[in-house]
Amino acid sequence: MPIYEYQCQDCQEKFELLVLSSSKADDVECPRCHSRNVRRMISLFGRVNSGGSSSSVSSSCPSYTGSG
Repeated sequence: MPIYEYQCQDCQEKFELLVLSSSKADDVECPRCHSRNVRRMISLFGRVNSGGSSSSVSSSCPSYTGSG
């Protein structure tokens, strides 16, 4: 069950929606103005690093240290 991000093309409202099936992903209504003129946005995913790093978003890829 993915969560999609949308933006209404009429009122510019941005919202998220939990979609239970792929056929429902295109049948979306804006919660603000009830328009069906919405566009699915590209979602970015990150995770919060609970370590001592100053960065709040980290990658699951190992860092390159530059040696050898």
